[in-house]
Amino acid sequence: MSDAIPLDRVNILNSPDIHGWPVTTAITKIDWSPAGMAIDFTRKNGVNPWPPIPTDTPGDNYQFTLWVLLNIASSWWGAGVIEFYTGQVRNGGAPDQIAANWYYDPIRWTPMTGHQPIPGEQVGFLLTSGDARHGNTGVGLHERSNIVAVNFPGAAGGLFTFPAGARAPAPPDPTPAPDPTPAPGPPPAPRPPLGTLAELEDHVLSLEVDRDLFREDLKRVSEAWGLLAGTFQQIDKLFNE
Repeated sequence: MSDAIPLDRVNILNSPDIHGWPVTTAITKIDWSPAGMAIDFTRKNGVNPWPPIPTDTPGDNYQFTLWVLLNIASSWWGAGVIEFYTGQVRNGGAPDQIAANWYYDPIRWTPMTGHQPIPGEQVGFLLTSGDARHGNTGVGLHERSNIVAVNFPGAAGGLFTFPAGARAPAPPDPTPAPDPTPAPGPPPAPRPPLGTLAELEDHVLSLEVDRDLFREDLKRVSEAWGLLAGTFQQIDKLFNE
């Protein structure tokens, strides 16, 4: 069991300091409707449940307290706000009324007072044994559940499930960095210089041979043009006689 929100980042208001309390149970389901919130956790019933803690009213008891964790101005604030009797199914009212019903007193819950989460806002929940709404009065076992986080629902509520023992969701993968611009390759190697004097002489001779061949070709082209020009003159003479 792990916490979706690190408890050491949470400032606690008007409730016992639970930073050192062990996690002995896991929240498995939150079913929230306009009639209130129903919560399932692994020590609600069955073997080794959290015991009922008597209140000042004879015959009454609280089994657990629901805490809410709010992120306000980039800081987490939390408090135990809604007590549940043993066997109570729902409590706390509609989601869009928690600022009015859960932490309305500025003396006890500033800066949470007046903060009504909007749909989609991340909100955390946890449970502690007994009554944690009034400081250390009525606290049961010094044990808590893991912390779960949900995207806050609208007025109609929502159903949230958390498999027992599931780890907190991993943070989103960072945006991958763009591929780096490839480094420019090495410049082309320069043509090797002519090494020895003999190599230079051979190169000059090859250029001279190429020049002589070009001159012979040019002479043949000129002779061909001369013959062709003579032919054109004879044809023109025939047509003009």
